[in-house]
Amino acid sequence: MPFTVSHAVVALPAVRGPLPAAAVAAGAMAPDVPLFLPVGLDYAATHAFPSLFATALPAAGVLLGVWLLLLRPAADALLAARIASRLPRAWARLSRPTVRGALLALAALLVGVLTHVAWDAFTHAGRLGTELLPALAEQWGPLPGFRWIQYASSIGGMVVLVVAGIRWLRRTEPCTAPRAGARPGERALRRALAATLALIGLAAVLVPVVVEGVPRDVDALRGVVFAAITRGGAAAAVAVLLAALAVRLVRGRAGRPAATAPAAP
Repeated sequence: MPFTVSHAVVALPAVRGPLPAAAVAAGAMAPDVPLFLPVGLDYAATHAFPSLFATALPAAGVLLGVWLLLLRPAADALLAARIASRLPRAWARLSRPTVRGALLALAALLVGVLTHVAWDAFTHAGRLGTELLPALAEQWGPLPGFRWIQYASSIGGMVVLVVAGIRWLRRTEPCTAPRAGARPGERALRRALAATLALIGLAAVLVPVVVEGVPRDVDALRGVVFAAITRGGAAAAVAVLLAALAVRLVRGRAGRPAATAPAAP
């Protein structure tokens, strides 16, 4: 599969458009939820018509809700100071929902889901893309054509996301006001999360190798990488969610609202 996070690259054009970019990104990643979390969704159903409307689309809505209600408000506490000081002020609060906003969010979620399915159609065997372009199913050297596109698009999507993030970081001025993330309790949470994610990453790589052995061919290596990404990604997601909940508890006890940061450019 293309790396799930790489799918979020389709949200970048929405940053300056009417559709909420976060909703597009959530929709673009939602069809792969069954690979990471055992939530009763079938992978085939989230990637097929018309079942994606009853599976991937609701999953995308849940992802967006988790982002807006839990992760985004805690971002200034969990991210490094250099990044947190540049987060938009709007992230610290929820805007009042409107009918227009809800419809735009729904449209954005659907756009994201459809881009994911279209992307996968050309990067998996037996999908519509390989039927329309039979050359993709042929061997291109050691791998079939669709596999080359899968790997290239995964790397390309991540590179674009990283470059976009670096550019944003460089052009956004930091806020000089004290941040909520500077509280001792939140600093401890940030350090604990960083250490936990490092351990999860190490375990995600080592455990499949210990269980399955050192991969000796491409298929075995692909299996190890897949297990590392999906199981490690699921564990990392749980760790981040728990940390965000802890931030909410810390702030609730402190009795102070989250600090604001500069407006988005």
